Amino acid sequence: MADDRRVYSDEEFALILRKAAELASRVESPAASSAGLTLTEMKSAAAQAGLDPALIERAARMIATTAAASPIERLTGGPVRHNREARFPVTLDEKSAALLLSAVRITGGLAGRQDVGHSSSLGMTWHDGGDPESLSITARPEPDGTAVSVALDRRGTLALVATASGLAMFFSVLFAGSALYPESPALGVVGGIAGIGGALAVARAYWASSTRKVQERISVVMDAIGLTLGRPKTED
Repeated sequence: MADDRRVYSDEEFALILRKAAELASRVESPAASSAGLTLTEMKSAAAQAGLDPALIERAARMIATTAAASPIERLTGGPVRHNREARFPVTLDEKSAALLLSAVRITGGLAGRQDVGHSSSLGMTWHDGGDPESLSITARPEPDGTAVSVALDRRGTLALVATASGLAMFFSVLFAGSALYPESPALGVVGGIAGIGGALAVARAYWASSTRKVQERISVVMDAIGLTLGRPKTED
């Protein structure tokens, strides 16, 4: 039981009030807790907790959406194409478009790559000319703000990973068939299967790891865009 003689600080008092409100809402609508929270609700809760709502928006942009991942993407460890979109309440003009292009070039480019970009009052486009991966960013004005799209195509990387994995499996089967199978057919079969499985496991591990790095890269770019243009109105 709570001690009636204890003296609570102002911060503890505010926390108790918030907890009481949460308990009251659970009693009134027990099924609401499983519905999740919108960005507006999270910002409101953050403000009550003493956090800057703008930080919640920035953190939300850094979280990649995985609900739409296909079974193949979950099996391989990540998608081949990454897309992130956001809308900002700032109308692009020539100056803000140039600032946005500069921010994108600084955060989105990689050393040794040649980027291609253009900015004007009509919008901004940029791509890094990357091979085997290509990152492209588009900002276009709309009646109530600016829509930004960030896309990264990894088909070239997928082809390289598939080629390396195919060679690894080929040499594994070749070794198992020429060196192990004559000595022991069972050992040859097991060796071939193990070689194929090992090559596939290594390929998936690499793809999953590189996917996380790609998502981090996109998050950094999107965060820089948000800092340049302001707070987004909606996100996909």
